Amino acid sequence: MGKRTVTVTGSGRASASPDVVRLDLRIGHDAPDVAAALSGASAGIAAVGRVVREAGVADADIRTLDANVHQRYDNTGTAVGFTAQQRLGVTVRRLEAVGEILEAAAAAVGNALLVDGVRLDVDDRSEGLRRARDAAFADARDKAEQYAALADASLGEVLGVAENGVAPVAMPKMAMAMRDSGGGMPMEGGDLELGASVTVTWRLR
Repeated sequence: MGKRTVTVTGSGRASASPDVVRLDLRIGHDAPDVAAALSGASAGIAAVGRVVREAGVADADIRTLDANVHQRYDNTGTAVGFTAQQRLGVTVRRLEAVGEILEAAAAAVGNALLVDGVRLDVDDRSEGLRRARDAAFADARDKAEQYAALADASLGEVLGVAENGVAPVAMPKMAMAMRDSGGGMPMEGGDLELGASVTVTWRLR
């Protein structure tokens, strides 16, 4: 008779306080030809980059995400020019600076600025994920002990552990509203919840 085992999956969560904001900024420029469209988009994204650096964001926290150019058509299907776009990813480590950065960028390039994302995040998730894994393993053990008792047995040694994944499971609430005076955009972090899942096999004895 083969050895008796029990295999269960446990899940766990842990909260972490967001300490950075990830901005996804995009500049678009329309022009009659490709070269002019690309030149305009490049000038706009360079202006946004200067604004971001002037606000104290380090070069390591600024990166180009992508760039593209496509032809534009009017409502009759006639080609009328080209649109070039570039995207910039910015990590802001002072939450209170987000509003001033967005406003300064808008002032620099006007309606060419598009904000594709404003996301609160945790710069170093390692401690939160460690706690989520601890909770996931404890959950698995609790289930396994229950099944062992139902089988009139007890848990022996662990025979196998497989992590099923770790990920954010709930984004924090973001309050973004213009103040009555000063035009700022306050960010309220709340908590970011991290999740882990693990499958564990024990020998039954």
